Amino acid sequence: MRPPRVNRRLRGPGLPRWVQRFRIPLALLLGLGAAAASVLAGAEGQLETTSALRVTADLGVGERLSAAVIEEVQVDAAAVPRDYDVEVEQMLGRQVAVPIPAGALIHPEQLVGPGLLAGQDPGTVAVPVRPADPAMVALLTPGQRVDVLASSDTLERGSSSQLVATAAPVLWTPRDDSETWLPSGNEPGGVVILAVDPATAESIAEATQEGRLHLSLRGTVEPSGPADRQRGPAGGSAGGAR
Repeated sequence: MRPPRVNRRLRGPGLPRWVQRFRIPLALLLGLGAAAASVLAGAEGQLETTSALRVTADLGVGERLSAAVIEEVQVDAAAVPRDYDVEVEQMLGRQVAVPIPAGALIHPEQLVGPGLLAGQDPGTVAVPVRPADPAMVALLTPGQRVDVLASSDTLERGSSSQLVATAAPVLWTPRDDSETWLPSGNEPGGVVILAVDPATAESIAEATQEGRLHLSLRGTVEPSGPADRQRGPAGGSAGGAR
């Protein structure tokens, strides 16, 4: 008689018993996970993007945009306004009205608009001011002049105030509370645009970071020059913001 055949298999350590038992469900789960990952990757790749311009260097008030500091980038369409449409050629030579840090997108609202400074002295810049008392803005109209007073409260110096601009012409005021000159502002309205020299614009920007700004409406003045318009005597105020 022929001896019975013995089926012997050489087995190594092998997989754990529970893995062998559930290998089919595990394979299905891994396959579903890979499919879900590919779907998510495809969805991210299909996000709507749009072209935008940003600056590559810090720009101060009054500086002009040049090709050396502008670059075109692709950004999420939701990160810019729906009507955002700027071209490099349109931005070249435009004057900056507010400080723009490096890497920030360029919005037309941050630049001096056409005709905004018509009739002003050469070198004059437009600067936005948000007074501590927003009701003061409702009393102003373009063409009037205001003094700008900065106040701050610190532990070292206590309460202090400083006159940062005198008889600054008002260039623009909002028609209603929903209108704002600044992009992506946290508060609607309450902003007035003044014409000042670059040095005064820098002082206003610094004062905005350190404390509050107050506006005082001035009567009719006859300044003898640009310097007198910005840094003349503080007298003659017709009213003020508290």
